Amino acid sequence: MDGYKAPQKFHVKVRVFNNELAFGKGVAELMELTEHFGSLRAAYQSMGMSSSKAWKILRRAERDLGYKLIEATAGGAHGGSAVLTEEGKTLLAAYLAFDKEVQEQAEKSFAKYFGTK
Repeated sequence: MDGYKAPQKFHVKVRVFNNELAFGKGVAELMELTEHFGSLRAAYQSMGMSSSKAWKILRRAERDLGYKLIEATAGGAHGGSAVLTEEGKTLLAAYLAFDKEVQEQAEKSFAKYFGTK
């Protein structure tokens, strides 16, 4: 074990789903920013994401979960808007809390097994 040096970093991805790895950090961030801006377009643009990618990951998550996450209204004279559905709000809050707890536990386990933070 003369050459062994413990890794200094780790990464844990958290996704929740029914059948397909459909809901994770990207969809959660898209939803948070949509809530913040009141606009799906502003949300995906602030993430540097294309419209097609945003809709693709959102629809994939909705299909897997079985309910809508965002209600979007098309633009017009006053522009469009988007809000999280009640199910979307509940899921987002639960996911964020779950992810935080998983990350905290992962830090403890990493320190335990690798002696670092």
